[in-house]
Amino acid sequence: MTATRPRRHGKRAFLALLAAASLTRAGETADQGWRLTVIPSYERPAQHENIPGSQTAIVAAARHRSYDEFEYATTKAAWRQAVALAADRGDAWLRAADVQIRRDRHRVIDRILVKGGDPLLPALALAPAFYDRFEPLLGPGFHVIIPDRNTIALYPRAGGMIPPAEAAALLRLNRAAGYPVSREVFRASRGSLAADGILEE
Repeated sequence: MTATRPRRHGKRAFLALLAAASLTRAGETADQGWRLTVIPSYERPAQHENIPGSQTAIVAAARHRSYDEFEYATTKAAWRQAVALAADRGDAWLRAADVQIRRDRHRVIDRILVKGGDPLLPALALAPAFYDRFEPLLGPGFHVIIPDRNTIALYPRAGGMIPPAEAAALLRLNRAAGYPVSREVFRASRGSLAADGILEE
């Protein structure tokens, strides 16, 4: 019995599959580089930045190692890489997320949920593209809530208070999360956040 020679395109596909397997081991994702992200302040890696006014969250440069493990940057060069990556890839990160826009009975946007399986999803809030995309929809300085690693809730700041039932639901999400981030309400600006209050039931 003789074996037939594989077609050229079949060989290419096989080699591409081997390359992908070498980049991603079972249960892990390929290293996507350093990303600025929002983390609970109790984690407090050596290199971090405070969020103005925040009591519960800080910014760190991190990369994903496994679902429950981040590696935190320890050099200024890595921090600069994270800033550059946010500017360069923010649009792509947003396209990969699940963005749910809700309108009231007058067709005015009153809430946007950004969800996804990426544990570095909070990094979106620090990407310039995040503000560029949502400021025209929600107005300047819109509110940002990051109850856990996989949820970001956005509200127009001009709307005043977050509806009590929704604040309670976000608090429950934060308390039940395996990896909570913050109960605070942040005010967004391009590439940064500032604390603007705290969720209350």
